Amino acid sequence: MIFEGDQWVLERRATLGNRPVPICVEFEATLPEGKISALQREAVRQALTLPHDVLHTAAPIVLQNYEMYREAMGDEELPPLSDPTQVWDEVTFSYLFVPAHPDHSLQIPSFMLRAECSWDPEHGLEVRFRNGVADAASQQGDLGW
Repeated sequence: MIFEGDQWVLERRATLGNRPVPICVEFEATLPEGKISALQREAVRQALTLPHDVLHTAAPIVLQNYEMYREAMGDEELPPLSDPTQVWDEVTFSYLFVPAHPDHSLQIPSFMLRAECSWDPEHGLEVRFRNGVADAASQQGDLGW
């Protein structure tokens, strides 16, 4: 791991579909320097072992976000997608983010896919994973843990 700013960046990358994605782990101030919590370690392990079909299983959650924007903007701006997995053609992955758990209130290993998306270039996209399963998608900064 390489320490950059207030987070660790792993040398290994997760694989989403066939795309390698960096993993960033937030520095946990309550731990000695160089340490990450057990929950963070588990979240990293889960990110590194995502199943090969993760994009297929997460597509409905991301498509729901796309459809919300499509309704607001109209069909002229965002076309309907015939296959839910087509939504990934509109997404550019940035990194997976593993948060700190300083008060240990979050007892579920969790991480976020942070990405850019064509339907909201100003705010981007976050997809939250809990226990290695995508359970929500929204704009960056809108999802809680």
